[in-house]
Amino acid sequence: MRSVENRLSFSAELASLMWLHDEKEAKAMYAGAISDFKQLLMHFDAQMNSLDTPAEDDYTSMSFLFGGMGRSPVERKLRVSMMVRQQIALSLAERDAEMAYAFFYETAGLISNPKFREETEQADKMFEMQLVKQIAESNATKAAQFGIASLKDGIDGNHVELLKKIYAKDTDKGIEFGQAILSKLKSDKSSVKGGYVFNSLLSFGAQTLDASKKPDGKKTIYSQSDLRDIAEQFAQVLLADADEDGQYMAMSFVAQIEKYSPNRGAQIRAKFRSQQGSSSNMNSAAYAANRAAAYGNTNTMVRNAERQEHEKASAQMFEDMKKLGQPLPEEERNKIVAQARQIISKTPGKDKRITSLSLLAAQVAKAGDKQLADEIMRDAERLVNPMPKNYQDFLFTWMLAAGYAEANPAKAFPFLDDAIVRANETISAFVKVAEFIDVNEEMVSDGEVQVGVFGGSMIRGLTSDMGVANTTLVSLSKSDFTRTKALTNSFDRTEVRVLAKMMVLRAVLDEKKPKQAEPDDIVLDTH
Repeated sequence: MRSVENRLSFSAELASLMWLHDEKEAKAMYAGAISDFKQLLMHFDAQMNSLDTPAEDDYTSMSFLFGGMGRSPVERKLRVSMMVRQQIALSLAERDAEMAYAFFYETAGLISNPKFREETEQADKMFEMQLVKQIAESNATKAAQFGIASLKDGIDGNHVELLKKIYAKDTDKGIEFGQAILSKLKSDKSSVKGGYVFNSLLSFGAQTLDASKKPDGKKTIYSQSDLRDIAEQFAQVLLADADEDGQYMAMSFVAQIEKYSPNRGAQIRAKFRSQQGSSSNMNSAAYAANRAAAYGNTNTMVRNAERQEHEKASAQMFEDMKKLGQPLPEEERNKIVAQARQIISKTPGKDKRITSLSLLAAQVAKAGDKQLADEIMRDAERLVNPMPKNYQDFLFTWMLAAGYAEANPAKAFPFLDDAIVRANETISAFVKVAEFIDVNEEMVSDGEVQVGVFGGSMIRGLTSDMGVANTTLVSLSKSDFTRTKALTNSFDRTEVRVLAKMMVLRAVLDEKKPKQAEPDDIVLDTH
């Protein structure tokens, strides 16, 4: 690749994939990428320090990604490199929490330019929680440790989301982090950044408390007494906020508060009741609303009844479809298939119909009736545009190919071959438009899309978050790995081709997946 930023981004992701195959080699690959990144960062930082005034041309072009004028080329390069830093940190966090955090802080310390150091520190406050959330996926202990340390800057919604992740991975560590949040909240309620944080904590705490009372329930994060303490703190904040927004929030959450602190709930109602307007006006508004709603009540009730009936029939359909994998008399099997096809035909949404037909075809194929499975997949095929143009068309084509991958893999490849040819045209057009808009070459440089400018989301999203794609890619690889590999080579652009290869590699190498392909000829090939 021509771009050093792209080489670094892809090298980090390749190291993450190699970790599934050879941890020692992966660490060496990470070390090389980290060393190269540090050199790049120090080079740009030195250029920033030697920069006097941006050239006149720099004041005439609006930044496509970063906003504002007067950005010199080196400033733009440095900002792109900091997004590559996020990519490398997230990649490391998936495999080694300590290494990820060390890289995150070491590289921040390499920036000596005062202006950019201040900007980086502000950006890092937001990114740090994203990094810890990624760490929580693989190491709840470290995530709790880093999460507790981050509470010094206050409590926001990210901490509640992190709490959920840690609790799901490790109950005890979740409780430990939850108590740290509660302690911070009780000692300094002003550290809570927004009333919705209190609301989220109460809701999640109540959820875990209720679940803990079930026979096999996990230990709760917060006891009834803890929830009362949170409600007390929440009420105090609401009572101190007397403006219109505060009144609205107080009355929105009063029912939740009085569930754990009845006295505080009554206090809130008493304070804000007089501010809600005269009862006559409220009654008039309610009367008008009821009159308007009455006209649509009958139709709404009919639609709701029809929807509930369809949902019930669909639930029964999926239960019946599971039976197709078992030995059944032909008559009973045909009855289940016929009923399922009828229900699916009435299901709203092409995506749901394609998915349901694909699942049905896969079950029929497992039962040994390949001909009927192909017939069902042809029903799904009729729902898909054979010449995809927009993103929805391509999504439906992928869904159809995913269905064939399970029912008849040999038929999936032609659809994907054709879709890739058409996608190449769309991608090429997109890059041309991006080059036209991106006069500062922030997103496209030397004809190459700078994947690093997306802060890691492009690579991480495409190669690790597409769980549905993994299942399909594994099925295709099991069926014909050579042909699956050839699909990735069909992409014209180098960046897209490498991304596609990484998706296949992750699918077949990820040892955490219960169903994975292990063909003898799988190699780490990105050519």
